[in-house]
Amino acid sequence: MQCHKCAGDMETKSHGENINLERCRVCYGLLVENHVLDRMRGKWMVETFLDIGAVSIGKKFDRVDDIQCPHCKVDMDKIVDPAQTHIWLESCPNCYRVFLDAGEFSDLKYETFGDKIKDLLKGKRKQVTATE
Repeated sequence: MQCHKCAGDMETKSHGENINLERCRVCYGLLVENHVLDRMRGKWMVETFLDIGAVSIGKKFDRVDDIQCPHCKVDMDKIVDPAQTHIWLESCPNCYRVFLDAGEFSDLKYETFGDKIKDLLKGKRKQVTATE
């Protein structure tokens, strides 16, 4: 499977018994099923094993947002995290996988005061669904 952000190869990564996802070998983006993402939020230190890309790489590829799901090959919806609106994600309307750029999962997992500042600085994202 190929990453639709940077064209790198995706590799399967696992953590424990019930966390499996795809990670790009080039941009370190994560393609995660929604229910797995929920599990990851509750696991201690999982981000140090899975979200290993530099934040600077993630910021670079965050600008690339018109992508197709590497799994389903359909246009992904552009969404934001409701609690931290500076985190811009892509979500597949078919398989409900979410694409997180490098560093986004770590940011998503821990909400800090600095995130409120980031929300203001980054501004609003126009949310677009594949059906529009």
